[in-house]
Amino acid sequence: MPITDRRRIRAKAFAIPPLFKCVLRFLVFLVLSSPSTLLYAQTVDIKLVDGRNGRPMTASCVNVGVGAGNEGKRTIAIPTDKDGIARLRLTDNDGEMDIHNRSKDCGLFGVINPVVKYDDFLAINVGYVLCQPRAPDYSWLAIREVSTKQLMHQGIVMPNTCGKATASPKPGEVIIFVRPLNWREKLKQ
Repeated sequence: MPITDRRRIRAKAFAIPPLFKCVLRFLVFLVLSSPSTLLYAQTVDIKLVDGRNGRPMTASCVNVGVGAGNEGKRTIAIPTDKDGIARLRLTDNDGEMDIHNRSKDCGLFGVINPVVKYDDFLAINVGYVLCQPRAPDYSWLAIREVSTKQLMHQGIVMPNTCGKATASPKPGEVIIFVRPLNWREKLKQ
């Protein structure tokens, strides 16, 4: 029994007090939940979904600008993959920025998996009619600004007035319900 008592004494000497554990957990939580930590080199998925049937819009281009109103910002075109997702990464580190992986599918400004500087807003434009309430005839020309903070913490799902397709928001994902232009809309272009 004397060996067991020595182990208990040694274990008590190295035990962490409960109050210290709580403080330590709180500090770790603060560091991990700070905006700069959460938004550092985070992947953003912009998913195009046909609002009429819920299928992904493949072989499309999503125009993305970083910053409110794209003032002084360069817009890049990101091709969608087989799942209808255009992917980019946001970073605070200037050395990680990369928009050199060109895509011929989206013209001169086409970039595959770009890494761009973080800003408070992303401006998104797609070549389809947006399935949103009270969208004007030329809604495919509209630029939708989304809050990067909301996008990274909650995810964003745009409304769908074109059909019954639905989706749930996931952090880091924007889901946009769209439909192709009909022949009259194409004539107005």
